[in-house]
Amino acid sequence: MEYTSIYGYIKIDRDYEKSIEFLKSLGKDEKYPFINTNMFSFGDYEIPYYYEDMMLGFAATYKYFGVKIEQWNNFILKFENILRNVNFENAQLHVESSYGNYTLFWSKICSSTTSESYIENKLYKTSEWYFGFGRRSPFTGNLLPEIEDGDLREETYFDFIYPIPEQ
Repeated sequence: MEYTSIYGYIKIDRDYEKSIEFLKSLGKDEKYPFINTNMFSFGDYEIPYYYEDMMLGFAATYKYFGVKIEQWNNFILKFENILRNVNFENAQLHVESSYGNYTLFWSKICSSTTSESYIENKLYKTSEWYFGFGRRSPFTGNLLPEIEDGDLREETYFDFIYPIPEQ
């Protein structure tokens, strides 16, 4: 197979309208791997059509994505730029390809976040968020027990380093 599917969510923490405005400003991305406005689904932010926090969907397919570490790095850097500009609580993306299935997870650092719990769950801490691999609970950031094998790990996949070095 020559294509890769990437899908997931961004859990928005309150400032929904500002987050949507930013995503709409993305327009069409001209540099591969593309992240366009139309790859996001915005849902409905009128009560009672959501409860608590809104979830934005993301879905895309790419041809030959992930063959080179630069593609992973560029995609992650683009997605992290989006996270910097939306009021997110956490985000999770599933990557399905012919050479493996992977899950990427980000959780914003806030006063209620406990470092010990996140570090125990194999998440890297930056000044902005925690980042890690593996399918996780959107409520706790804990790894889900049924899916721990087969996920992208920095020590087993190319030369992946996090945080991604300046390019």
